[in-house]
Amino acid sequence: MSVWIAETLIATTLLMALVMMLRRPVARWLGAGAAYMLWALPLARMLMPALPEELDPSPLHQAVDQAGLADLLAMPAAAPMEAAAPSMPWLEIGIAVWFIGMVAFLIVQAVGYVRFRRHMLRGMTPIGEEGRIRIITSPQASGPLAFGIFRPFIVLPADFALRYDAQEQDMAIAHERAHHERGDLTANMIALLLLAVHWCNPVAWIAYRAYRADQETACDARVLSLYGRDQAHAYGRAILKAAGGRQFAAACHLTRINALKGRLKMLSNHDMSLRRISWGMAAVALVTATGLALTASGSRAAQQMAAITDKMEGADFARLTDLVAQPAQASIPAIAAVPAVPAVPAADPVADVAPPPAPPTPLASVPPAADIIAPVPPVPPMPPVTVRSEKGRITVTHADGRVETHRIPTEADIARMVPVVDVREGCDAGKQSTTRSETVDANGRRHIRVRICKAGIERAAERAGQQAERAARQAEWQAEIAAQRAERQADRAARQADMDAARADRIARTAHVAAINGLRSARAQIAANGSMPAEARAEALREIDQSIAELRSEQP
Repeated sequence: MSVWIAETLIATTLLMALVMMLRRPVARWLGAGAAYMLWALPLARMLMPALPEELDPSPLHQAVDQAGLADLLAMPAAAPMEAAAPSMPWLEIGIAVWFIGMVAFLIVQAVGYVRFRRHMLRGMTPIGEEGRIRIITSPQASGPLAFGIFRPFIVLPADFALRYDAQEQDMAIAHERAHHERGDLTANMIALLLLAVHWCNPVAWIAYRAYRADQETACDARVLSLYGRDQAHAYGRAILKAAGGRQFAAACHLTRINALKGRLKMLSNHDMSLRRISWGMAAVALVTATGLALTASGSRAAQQMAAITDKMEGADFARLTDLVAQPAQASIPAIAAVPAVPAVPAADPVADVAPPPAPPTPLASVPPAADIIAPVPPVPPMPPVTVRSEKGRITVTHADGRVETHRIPTEADIARMVPVVDVREGCDAGKQSTTRSETVDANGRRHIRVRICKAGIERAAERAGQQAERAARQAEWQAEIAAQRAERQADRAARQADMDAARADRIARTAHVAAINGLRSARAQIAANGSMPAEARAEALREIDQSIAELRSEQP
């Protein structure tokens, strides 16, 4: 591995650790957007080539050189007689393990994204489009999320319209739209490539999680700048409702549970002024320039790259396959070498000298190594960037003579940036439950005054209790009236039923008397009929008498 690659991996690791130390203070003082922009520093250092030979080395290069890393990576000069001895190919093993790990990481991420995309699009329902962005609902989504670079999507859960009110829906969709507009998903892909190079570096894994958290926080700040800080409570509700879900490589979820506390805390921060945003951009630029200047690979790295790159190109990965067969073959050359040694000097001692010229041929690649210590003609030093710290300012001088001066905020400036918040218990005029006022003093510092009126809260609670009591009495009174009305209706129905029963009884008696009277009239007619045979007449009168007797017995 060349000195430049080693220095680049070390430098990016140090810059990741530096960004993780600065991200929270920068987010608190200069805004979430400035903290998110700091993550461009490790990527810029990863792409930065070695400096020209005319320039002095950076402090990092001097430290690497003093630690002896260049000697460890340099090509060892093995003796000609030792070249035939079997040796463990540590360089090839290290390169193969690193390369296989990087490829495996990228394959796992690519397969995971393809499966996630297929999972989300299964059973999806399109609901609209905004330019290139397609908005869909999917039963597989637990919350709003965005994915896709060439074909961007915003996925909403199936119960999105039920769980979120109108304001929360607009702000959640605006959050995912902001990720597409800012190119955050492309940045995530680049961050994954950088993480693949550092797959065996635990600092890179921690930095990647912090980078994703800063990305979400910066997106939250953008949404609140569009809707206003007075809508922070609605946006906070949307974040809490969408909490949960799995994080994917090219998919952005509205919130992560492990970063929920920091994001909700950001919603309560004060607004960023234009002046503070300008300070943030200047501070990020200054940190970027300083970090690149302090970790750049110097002239000696540029010289060493020419020699050590030959070793990288000469790495024979076929030696890895010989590791298995090497122990079995080692005994054969050992036995054959014993008779071969006396046979050669027996023929001619000069023959011993003839074979050695063949090994010196690989030494042709060594001369570049001599350039490592080759004297360089004295050239007036011309650093690319000179950073000079003075009282109250930092002066940056570039190679082209351009001079930039950046003022360092004093404690008074920082004090003016941070508002004074006074929260106490008390009642202002009007005796409201909570009052808030904001003023600016002569020094330009904001003073936020918040008073919480305990008596007002108690009165509000008392009024609420009284209203609840009145509502209970009203409900009780209405229930009593309804019960009385139902009882009266039941009484009227009972009386009506009694009257109907009496009427039916009278009708039944009348019909019974009429039936008896009819039978008596028929009996009288039969008895007066002389033309009727006496036996038949007697039989008819007997039946009529029997019917009259039955009717009388059934008379109510």
